[in-house]
Amino acid sequence: MNMANQQDDATENDTITLSTLEVIEVVRNALTNKTPLSIVRVGDGENICLSQRKVLPIRKVLSTRWGRLSRTTNWKGVRLPNTQLRDDLIASIKKADIVGIPHYKDKEVLADEQYLRPLTDRCFEAYGIHPHRLCHTFVNRHMVEHQQFWEMLKGKKVVVISRWANEFKNLVSKNYEAFDIQFVKLIRINRYEEISKVMSKMKDVECDIVFISAGVNAVILAQKLSEEQNRIAIDFGKSAIFMIKASRKVRPWTPKRMKKRHESTEERGKTN
Repeated sequence: MNMANQQDDATENDTITLSTLEVIEVVRNALTNKTPLSIVRVGDGENICLSQRKVLPIRKVLSTRWGRLSRTTNWKGVRLPNTQLRDDLIASIKKADIVGIPHYKDKEVLADEQYLRPLTDRCFEAYGIHPHRLCHTFVNRHMVEHQQFWEMLKGKKVVVISRWANEFKNLVSKNYEAFDIQFVKLIRINRYEEISKVMSKMKDVECDIVFISAGVNAVILAQKLSEEQNRIAIDFGKSAIFMIKASRKVRPWTPKRMKKRHESTEERGKTN
């Protein structure tokens, strides 16, 4: 992240804005020192859930595309209105170690600007949320683009909490076979009401790190797992499904990609 963005996202308190590589380094240090860590992210969905009644009238919340989809599909993992979810989100964001948020006039997040950083600011002000460490909300997508992220996971015991957990395990086991990443537990979650069940399933699991792809519910789970079970837990967003579907929205580093780059460099050297 460049200096302009760091200044853009700075607040009046002593907030630190981290780049993607700096976030990876924080995670690596937590793994080395075996200290709990929670990384959560706030985007348009979290903003809309946070805004319920306190920041936006419920009719406005339910008129948004996100609000409508929460009531007509199972995609969002929660049905609005749900003020208990709102309160759980507030508590978890306040306690989280690193919070991802959108930039001002964010071109990367494909959502209406009014539901991005302006609404984040309104919600954080309304609830007195003042994170000490910030990063971009798509840190989840960008971490996997770096070799350092995958090197960090070498030989580690991993838990994935997601409806795509099994497919993600198969993909990683195939593409990163040499890294010996051990998937010790896969847990499916579909909706907010399953959070307590997931927490219970995690109680006796021995692992190094937890990746959670569960919509807005990932914010609550990541923070609770860190605080209550001393986990390193990351809100992994849609990174898993984008990798599974080979979406252009995520371009993960892979050993094969590095090999192709190396071979290409050698070929150019021969022709020069």
